[in-house]
This record gives sequence, C-alpha cells and structure tokens, in this order.
Amino acid sequence: MLQDERPVVLHLGVYKPTATTFEGVFMITGMMIGAGILALPSAVAGLGVLVGAGLMLFVGLVTLILHLALGEVAVRTAGPMQLPGFAGKYLGRWAEGLVSVTIILRSFGALLAYLIGSGAVLSALFGGRESSWTAIFWSLGSLLVWAGLARVKLAEKIIGSVVILVVIGISFYLFPSITLTNLDLFNFTNWLAPLGVILFAFSATPAIAEAHAVLPGSERRFRRALIIGTLLSTLVYILFAVAVVGVLGDTVTEVATVALGNKFGAGMLLFANIFAILAMSTAYMGVGTALKETFIWDYKIKKLTAAFLVAVVPIGLFVLGLRSFILILEVVGGIFIATENIIMALVFYKARLQGDIKPKYFRLPHAIFFTGVVLITYLAVLGVSLYDIGVKLFY
Repeated sequence: MLQDERPVVLHLGVYKPTATTFEGVFMITGMMIGAGILALPSAVAGLGVLVGAGLMLFVGLVTLILHLALGEVAVRTAGPMQLPGFAGKYLGRWAEGLVSVTIILRSFGALLAYLIGSGAVLSALFGGRESSWTAIFWSLGSLLVWAGLARVKLAEKIIGSVVILVVIGISFYLFPSITLTNLDLFNFTNWLAPLGVILFAFSATPAIAEAHAVLPGSERRFRRALIIGTLLSTLVYILFAVAVVGVLGDTVTEVATVALGNKFGAGMLLFANIFAILAMSTAYMGVGTALKETFIWDYKIKKLTAAFLVAVVPIGLFVLGLRSFILILEVVGGIFIATENIIMALVFYKARLQGDIKPKYFRLPHAIFFTGVVLITYLAVLGVSLYDIGVKLFY
C-alpha cells in the first residue's frame, strides 16, 4: 500500500497531512455545494431568472470578500481557532458567545431542513408519507452521528467532489429542454424569501480556518484555494438554478430534484433524487457530528447527552410542525448566518489592527471599503429576512 508521505500538521489535537491547492479548493466547494443547492431553483423562480442569477452572482462576490477577509484573519492569528475563537479574541466574550449561539442554532436548523428534505425525496422515490420517511432517515442518521464514525469526513470529501460533477452533468442535460417562456427576467411576487435561502447555500465560513490549518506556510496557495473554490461554487449554483428554472418554470418544487423526477420520468427520478439524498445524508452526518463534538469539547457535555441533544432537538421541532424546507433555510440563512457574517466582518477589521502576525502576501486591499460592503449586505439580508419571516408567521 502506498503511504502518504506529505508533511503533517497538528490542528486541534489531530495530525493531518498538509493539503494541496486542489484539496484546499475542494474543502471550500465541499462545504458550499451541498443540500442548499436543492432549494436554489425555487428561490430563483421567486425572483425571475435575471434577478435571481444576478443576486447569486452578487452574493457569491460578497462571499468571496468575506472568505478572503476571514482567510486574512486566520493568517494574522497565532494558533488554531475557529469562528468563536476569532470573535472572542478580537471582539470579546460577548461576540464569542453570540457566534457560538448562532452556530448551534444554524446547525439545528440545518439538521431540521435535511430531515424535511429527505422525507420529500424518499417519498418521491419510493412512495409513502413524507413524515414516515423523515422518521426513518432520522433514525439512521442519528445512529451514525451517535456512533461518531471516523469515516464521516471521508464520505463528505468524496461525495462533495462527486456532487460538482453530478450538478454540472444534470445542468447540461437540462439545457436543451429549456423553454424561453420559463425564463421570466423579473418576478417580484416572492422576492424576499430567496435572500436567506441563497445565503444558506453560500455559507462555508467554517471551512476557512480548516483550509488554513492544512495549508500552513503558503499564503499564496491558501488565497488561491479560497478564490477558486468560492467562484467555482458560485458558477455551479447559477448554472444549476438557471437550467432547472428554465425547464420547470413555476412548477419547481422546494426540493428541486423532486420536480425534475416528475417531469423526466423514472431515470431522472432515480438519478437526481439519489444524488439529493446522498447530499443530504452526508450533510446531516457532517453537521450532526460537528455539533456533537462542539458540545463535547467546547461545552464539556457528556458524549451520550451531546448525541441525545443532536438527535432529539431537530426531530422535536419537526413533530411540533416546523416542516417548510424553504422557510427553515430562510431562517437559518437570513438570521443566523447573516448575524454570524456581520460579526466576522467586524472581526476582520479588528484583526487588521490587532493581529499577531503581519502577512507577507495575504492582505485584502481597501479594508474599510470591503468591511462596509460586507456589513451593509448582511445587515440588509438580516433586516429583510426578519421582516419576511415575521409576516409569514404572524399574518
């Protein structure tokens, strides 16, 4: 058997081989291109293709700025940290606590969304009630999270790489079937909700510190990986959303692959929805395992109790009636992720002033301007999302 002879780096108590630029790119795309892509066509259909694609491009560029800003924070900071650690170091304990809470809430929200989405996909594949399939998916997923399988990260890496190829393949397969009448350039009938959904899909901030940890001593490769990974994910998102909406129009479902299967028959039903369930399964195990480890390592909760919380809270919310895939993604993206990104923009500005290490190469120009762009964008998303969710819940 061939041995991996690359140098290793110690990160958070675990020895990992140093990564190549290519592997750094797929750390970013693997985090970004996941189950969130299944909701993007529905979001774009509520905006119109031109506005939707333009908004995704804009969010992608702002995400790139945020990723580069956080990359610089990681480079300027001595010692390995994740987002709460950066917030605590540069803004104080209040920021560390707030970011910790948003991470926990976004994780529970994502797990709930995957439960809802998996029920819809499995019902489309095999028939039966969505709630019954959700219960089966939850049972198996919870067992795997409780077991703490070491291969969860490997599965994420492999499927994350395959997902890009599958999404591109489906998109090009759909393009000959696009109907021009489905490509509404403007559609403002439901323009508020998509903002949070898009933000959820573009979220990959936890991967920044991980990528920096396994690309030590190479600011150029780290920067290159962030740029390529973010832009590649953005282009794949736009390609898939435009192709699906161009084919399905206003018949697109909250989980896009369900409608694709209904339109193109058994072959697409099987292929697209197996891809969807694999994406959601991997995301569920990854998010669930990370949340369990957060409870164990950061909050000193016993392993069994941590696994119990990860398993029970999402299914409890489902039983209580929270079953809208799009609404959950809007809450997670528009409130929790937007709040987290606002804090991270402030962290970047403080790190520029108070960082431990002066970067040799990794330096985002015009710090005040770009900090302002990020803050204004995510404050706007937060405000719009709070308004839209309030209207849906109370009117």
